[in-house]
Amino acid sequence: MPVTAQTIPALRRGIRRQYDAARNAHVLLAPERVIVLDDIALAITEFFDGARSVADISAALATKFEADVAVVQADVIAFVEDLVEKGLVAT
Repeated sequence: MPVTAQTIPALRRGIRRQYDAARNAHVLLAPERVIVLDDIALAITEFFDGARSVADISAALATKFEADVAVVQADVIAFVEDLVEKGLVAT
């Protein structure tokens, strides 16, 4: 299923976001896997609550960072697609 503006992403069960002091970075923790999040990835994943759509997330981030919503939405879709492929996010 392709990720669209209406997709509602949520971290899969067993995946959690937290600050890792050893790496001095925010990460997604999964069984036997750690994904280091940059500032943009962290900002996007903060909205993964299973209630907000990609369009909602994009609009909030575009407002927060004073950016074009279409550009932000394209980036959010690409990021969500990557996490879905890695089995970290459910849609």
